Amino acid sequence: TIEYESFDDATAAKGAWDEAKCAENARTYANDDSIVAVIGTYNSGCAGIEIPLLNEASLAMISPANTYTGLTAAGPGTDAGEPDKYYPSGERNYVRVVASDKFQGAVDAIYMKETLGVTKVYILDDKELYGKGVADVFEAKAREIGLEVAGHEGWDKSAQNYQALMSKIKASGADGIFLGGVSTNNGGQLIKDKVDIVGDNEAVKLMVPDGFILSSIFEESDQKVEGAFGSAPTKPVDQITGAGKELLDEFREREGGKTIEVYTSYAMAAAQVALDAISRSDGSREDVVAKLFETDLPDTVVGPLSFDANGDIAGGAESIYKATGGEWVWQEEKTVE
Repeated sequence: TIEYESFDDATAAKGAWDEAKCAENARTYANDDSIVAVIGTYNSGCAGIEIPLLNEASLAMISPANTYTGLTAAGPGTDAGEPDKYYPSGERNYVRVVASDKFQGAVDAIYMKETLGVTKVYILDDKELYGKGVADVFEAKAREIGLEVAGHEGWDKSAQNYQALMSKIKASGADGIFLGGVSTNNGGQLIKDKVDIVGDNEAVKLMVPDGFILSSIFEESDQKVEGAFGSAPTKPVDQITGAGKELLDEFREREGGKTIEVYTSYAMAAAQVALDAISRSDGSREDVVAKLFETDLPDTVVGPLSFDANGDIAGGAESIYKATGGEWVWQEEKTVE
């Protein structure tokens, strides 16, 4: 018998994920012997707090959405000591069902230069683990391919507006802006001020990563995200076929027809991975982890899934979207080698 219990890593006071709450949740999971797998987290920063605590407890963790490279591997945009510092036991217990930012940031830089025709880009990040990580990867790739970087700095997510920042970017002569971070960190205001001061998204190209690929950003930006491009290491909901489509259609109907966000299907896939590992195990935490790394599922909601020794998926892809008519419209897929 499998039971599912939901935990929130946000607090009402903060209105977003909270470091103390993430640690509290992880300690709860570790100390409850009946818990044999954790699906989560959504934010990479929260994962960085939870993974070590669950690692010491030999507790399997499957994320549907973490993309920060340093959680599983060293590379551009990662900090010293990563990823080993997340695994104090010396063994891995964490996997993710999406490709990491080492691909996303690079794909975005290439797309801005080769497809959008940007020659000079200004990079902003929200100063969090995921946002700065993807922005650093973007910057490294931009410099490698000859895309001029006019500047790179963090934005204050608690600021009332970003008019001074956008005036600075306008003065730099940049014809493109990349936002590394999540839309919930005041991304709507950032985009409004970008359009009002620097120019609309046709005149000065705007590219965002998956942290912005949410339907809510249209209302938060007063529709000024229109014309922006974004990427996500995910398959669009409307392109999922077969049994996965049937499950998503059933879920959409149960939820009253509301928009299904892109990571919903990956949360379902993470659940499939967890259930599969549990079903092949002897029920102990250690064996669930062992079976997790032997995953070979040919047909999850999002397609075949298996993991390398680091916990990353085999292969992967980045989808390119454009904000059009109040929604993110899929443009094309860039395969990750």
